[in-house]
Amino acid sequence: MFWILACTPPDDSPPPSSRSEWRVEGAALVDPDGQQVILHGVNARIEGLFDVSFSDGRIALETIPPFGREDCRFLAEELGFNSLRMPVNWSGIEPERGNYSDDYLERVTTLVDDCAAVGISSIVDLHQDAYSKEIGEDGAPLWAIIPTPEELLEGPLEDLAERRTSPAVLAAFTSLYTDVDGLIQAYADMAAELATRLKDHPGAIALELHNEPVPLGRLDELDEFHDRVATAVRAAHPSLLIAFEPDSFRNLTDAAPVNTPFPHANSLYAPHLYVDVFESSPGTTEAIQDSVAGMVEEAEAHGAALWVGEFGADPKTEEGMRYIQDSLDSLDAARAGWAFWVYEEWGQGRWGLYESSDDLRGALREDLADLLARPYPIAVDGRLQAMSWDGSRLSLSLTGAGKGTHTLAAAARIFGTTATVRCDGVEETVPVTAGRVRVACEGETLELLRP
Repeated sequence: MFWILACTPPDDSPPPSSRSEWRVEGAALVDPDGQQVILHGVNARIEGLFDVSFSDGRIALETIPPFGREDCRFLAEELGFNSLRMPVNWSGIEPERGNYSDDYLERVTTLVDDCAAVGISSIVDLHQDAYSKEIGEDGAPLWAIIPTPEELLEGPLEDLAERRTSPAVLAAFTSLYTDVDGLIQAYADMAAELATRLKDHPGAIALELHNEPVPLGRLDELDEFHDRVATAVRAAHPSLLIAFEPDSFRNLTDAAPVNTPFPHANSLYAPHLYVDVFESSPGTTEAIQDSVAGMVEEAEAHGAALWVGEFGADPKTEEGMRYIQDSLDSLDAARAGWAFWVYEEWGQGRWGLYESSDDLRGALREDLADLLARPYPIAVDGRLQAMSWDGSRLSLSLTGAGKGTHTLAAAARIFGTTATVRCDGVEETVPVTAGRVRVACEGETLELLRP
């Protein structure tokens, strides 16, 4: 049986997939309606949230682009995305110990609501790079750096690689994970405060505990850190999904031993996929496939759904675009969600979707947008057994369809206003609304055909 359903969510309220009570069943991420969801989205460094400026006269590390509701609308309609990984910083949330910034947290929740209104759910990411803006790029406030740094740094940020491995940065990570001066409890309290603020904003479906942890081989300590922070978050917001990452060393080794399975249900295993990306040439197709296969096994060992929080390469190069294509194909084969790095950069490598300058958005990189706008199942009744996109046809294999209603991504830049859907061989032309088609198919195969 096959029929068409209208799909026009109200513009002033979150879509159904943004409500609370998300969960993980086996390897599947399941929404409040019981449908399996695949997340496709992007990371965005956002002005006012990505905290890299100073109030004492020091030069800001970099210029961060603005980002708002219309950017989320573009993601949903033009690219077919359904999610945003939203990096936020401890330094913005708690600039002074025990004092949380209402203004900063309100900016977070306002953007969550604005994005939810146009069909984009948020994974709020407690982000850090080189521990803190004071000694690295972003992350912890000055008071949480132990020992107190001998030198405070400023911009421009031209030495991030050196900062990542500086003695001050490595010592600060050690102090955090070994709980010097109660730092773990302070971090957990901060994460719980953030979770509390998100509780009345259902567009925030998950909180990521800590971007790219650097435990320096102390896996037991990282496991304890994750457990304590997750426990505090769940006490504050019991229905919030939790995303957690392995040791960031996985970015180099493409494997992460599961020291202790993550002890909290309804969680996302969120490694990053950067196979040799920072070497002379990005990883081969086979190396990417092997890395993703390892992620699948690691997620299973943790009892979590796999969602790759970052992947990408330089889109200005042929090799970079090949890497992105291979990554997308491998992640589809694994039925894994992902967030591309990055939406827009006004500095550093300028990997974003735009050919931007230091302080101005440039032209859209059309080839990259076309690559990322591949269709996928936003939410399907039953469970996915296989999915693939060959450039002209999205193919899904389903079991247990129940009522058989499904929402598929159909980016406007690829599909325009109509698409052809095939349910067990029966074809229908369906309208595309806001980057989506909603159909019903009680069969075992569902295909979305490019015009």
